[in-house]
Amino acid sequence: MRPAPDRTEDCPFPRPTSVTKRRFWLVSAPDAAVCHRSWPAGGTLGSGLAPPSPREYGCRVRTPARLLLAVFLGGALGTLARVWLGSVVSTATMPQGTADLVELSAGSMHVLDSDILAALIANLAGSLALGIVAGAHWAPQRAGWRAALGPGFCGGFTTFSLIALALALVFSTSAWAIAAFLLGTLGGVLAIVLGRALGRRISPPPAGAGAR
Repeated sequence: MRPAPDRTEDCPFPRPTSVTKRRFWLVSAPDAAVCHRSWPAGGTLGSGLAPPSPREYGCRVRTPARLLLAVFLGGALGTLARVWLGSVVSTATMPQGTADLVELSAGSMHVLDSDILAALIANLAGSLALGIVAGAHWAPQRAGWRAALGPGFCGGFTTFSLIALALALVFSTSAWAIAAFLLGTLGGVLAIVLGRALGRRISPPPAGAGAR
């Protein structure tokens, strides 16, 4: 027979006994109230590791329908914006209607060099924007906007599959594809870091909220 779980007076969940290295944890109860805190002597918010998942407490994590709708609408707009960017780059790089094709499978499919360039621009710009969204402080009532702009718009605006398709040809015809892959990957990470710093400057957390 399992022993009764150790509970605090306001926490409906047992203290996680399998996690010993965490300095603190915050777990949201079903009513969205903060239900459990464990602070070390002299510890401060943000001094520990990442909080455990609510699933460690046997919780079912549900995403509100309004956030799913926000991600859906933001993703649709982001995808349309990337298609528009591709058409702009294609028009700017091929004024006479000529195209340099990266062929795949003996010409059964192809990727335009302008498409690779547009995807690279989208990935760098989208990573910067996502970093800003992630680094900025958002009030709880603006969670829908954060979902729409972050995983929604930025997720739809950026793309990896097109560059991966071109990367499959790098050993035959396209050295530009691997250059775009490296620039997009490394540059994307740097753009995220820069974006988070900008986001914290644009909308810093309130005083006393601790490090994010």
